[in-house]
Amino acid sequence: MRWTSLHKIAISLPLAVLAALSLVAINEAGFQRSHDALEQLAHSQSTRSSVNRLLQSMLDAETGHRGYLLTGDNRYLEPYEGAVTTVHSNLEQLRMLMTDSAEDLADFSRLSGQISRKLSEMELSLHLRRKGQEDAWKFVMSTDVGKENMDAIRQHSRALIERSNQRVGVSQADIRQSLVLSRMGIALVTAIGLL
Repeated sequence: MRWTSLHKIAISLPLAVLAALSLVAINEAGFQRSHDALEQLAHSQSTRSSVNRLLQSMLDAETGHRGYLLTGDNRYLEPYEGAVTTVHSNLEQLRMLMTDSAEDLADFSRLSGQISRKLSEMELSLHLRRKGQEDAWKFVMSTDVGKENMDAIRQHSRALIERSNQRVGVSQADIRQSLVLSRMGIALVTAIGLL
């Protein structure tokens, strides 16, 4: 009788240890996968926020720019110059977020180029207005160059945001899958433990 008890313990103890180790391994794998997905979610959120701040700064710059051109009032230059400074810092923040993806980096490069063109166009018309060259700055404003630049800025920004949204979906799916696998693993190990 004693021999069968020892025999049962000799068999069940390694199985219990194996089940416990399996449970820990499944749980740890699920945790790591969820942790990685949460980091990707945070990165995607930062990217979207940075793009939105950049677009808002461009709109603020354009508003101050137009206000000055239409009125000649220097009070409009202060928000314009502040917005331009913010645009540059937003671009730097966004560039730092783009280093992981060649596709994002390519879109960022195109976006940055369009922003530079738009800022140059605005600076040119401001320079002409300050110099009193009414016909010249009005001509610059009457072309579609500024609108085309802003449309391109919006297009490249949308591409970055859409790719970020896709990554959010993938991360959410990874978290759901991790949770399901953890549940299944715990249920399986529990069932084996009961047997």
